[in-house]
Amino acid sequence: MSALAAAELRQVPLLVWQLLCDARDVPTEARSLLSFAEERPDILIVDEDRSSVAFRSEAFHHVWRRRQPMDSEVQTRIVDALVSAMTDGDGPGLWSEQGPVRQYAARALPLHAALAGTLPHLLDDGRLLAQFSPTALREALAIAHPDGVPYGSVAAMLHYLEAQGVTPSSQGEWVAWLHHAALSSGRAELADGLLAAGVPLSWRTTWTHWHPAGIFGRIESEAGRVDELGVLVGQSGLTVVTARHVTTGKIAHPKYQYVRQEWSPRTGEPDSAPVEVRASLSDELLPWSSPRRSEGPEVHDVTFAEHTDTGWKLETPTVPGPPACPQAVTKGAYVDGHWVLAGTMGLFAVSVQATADTAQVTYPKRPLIAAHTRPAPWPLPPSAAAALRGDGMRDWLEETFGTRACHQLADEQLPAGLTDPAARDFLTRTGLPEIRDFLHLAITPRGDSPLAEVPWPGQDRSLPRQRRAKSEAPTSGPFYELGTWMYSRLLLDGGTGRLYRDTTGGSPDPVAGSSLTQFFATVRLYDEFRRTHFPYATDHKDALDNLARWHEHIDPAASRAETWTLILEGYDFEDSTWDLASYGLEWI
Repeated sequence: MSALAAAELRQVPLLVWQLLCDARDVPTEARSLLSFAEERPDILIVDEDRSSVAFRSEAFHHVWRRRQPMDSEVQTRIVDALVSAMTDGDGPGLWSEQGPVRQYAARALPLHAALAGTLPHLLDDGRLLAQFSPTALREALAIAHPDGVPYGSVAAMLHYLEAQGVTPSSQGEWVAWLHHAALSSGRAELADGLLAAGVPLSWRTTWTHWHPAGIFGRIESEAGRVDELGVLVGQSGLTVVTARHVTTGKIAHPKYQYVRQEWSPRTGEPDSAPVEVRASLSDELLPWSSPRRSEGPEVHDVTFAEHTDTGWKLETPTVPGPPACPQAVTKGAYVDGHWVLAGTMGLFAVSVQATADTAQVTYPKRPLIAAHTRPAPWPLPPSAAAALRGDGMRDWLEETFGTRACHQLADEQLPAGLTDPAARDFLTRTGLPEIRDFLHLAITPRGDSPLAEVPWPGQDRSLPRQRRAKSEAPTSGPFYELGTWMYSRLLLDGGTGRLYRDTTGGSPDPVAGSSLTQFFATVRLYDEFRRTHFPYATDHKDALDNLARWHEHIDPAASRAETWTLILEGYDFEDSTWDLASYGLEWI
């Protein structure tokens, strides 16, 4: 009875019940179990085929589970027994079509592994992962990770597939998305295992430059957001062209620019380096672009598709339609028998079975109900942690602000009033980074005297009385002007190393609680956030939440200041530095 109560399905095949009994060291034949059940009709129900058993009362079932729980050791034996039965079974193919034990494992093995504490090990095996239903995986993840799925894990990959609204209609479609997510996150071994499971796929990713969801920071050689998609004829055949809108100064003085790049539709290898141009694809006389232009010769093996809220809209309905996709995939081009799909976090190519009928299907923008899991707090990026420890801060800052952007000062260039050791060390070892028009932040070190001493606002006797603000300085200073931020001067307190903004009257809330290191580390992290191509509102919000948490850890006093609160709550800056990578997330 305890073994039967430990089953994760209501109707339990006799062969599964037998396996559960063996795991509890109570070996029993299936025939004996059937007799046992038939002798207790007030408690158990046997189906018409006399092949499975269920508790007559759900309440009694759960009471028994609570009174006779299986510990993690027994659950581990159940997992091992099920995995052994699966690997010794009928070979590759869908477990859900291969007998009662395999059918049970496809739906219940993840839950047993979660209770045993071995689910992460199970998820790393693509041959096993391919057999589990999405529902079984999501329920198991909720049990295994009540405090959130770990950052960058396979569990997180599964979480964000649900958060994207991926609701597959078949196991083959589900495995196709698992394979795509594994390739996009660089998990080649997992991707190979998923294919080796032998589950028939309706489509398959052939190459990908798609940014994985839930990953903070840029990835080397990523394609970036794709706003426009076209096709050109090159020396080696057809070439896919992508363009990203990077116009700055949109409000007052637009400077129209686009980042354009060419790709091989067969391999995904770049056929050109990214270049900035002034015209969009639709403004130039490309032979083919999306939407299709009338200029240029007709090519029968090229067609375009637009992804709408109701599904894919194809120019040529006779070609195999693209797979059902999340809303981050916005457009596609059918080139030489493959679909090249593009959107908010890059592009990838898929081969589609000719019989697949998915063109009119789309996924919702988000789960219809709340996701089963949530992410655990993201760890501080290793480069940021190292920089805060004093290892590589200069190189880390110059990754964003440019080579030689940090201007180191000699000891004799520092004013005598700057007595804070940490500030002096930062200015001489790391150097003051030159920043222009980022977060409305402008820092421009000047010549031999980069730090000009200035009075605290309201204490400047040279101003007319009516223009003097009535405020007391938070310390005795002295104060040195570093630049401007949000239309106010940025002042360094020489005695404490804190930074303040010269608002009307001077704000007593520091924007750096104790050091320049804290301030520029947070600025650098925000820069990384802005440059990351977050594909979905969910992981964009997760990143912003963790950015605020990191700031509170790095600089608790400054994180409560009004300026940082505005920034970390999502203030929309128009700062003419680059395009917002996470473009079009207005439905956050």
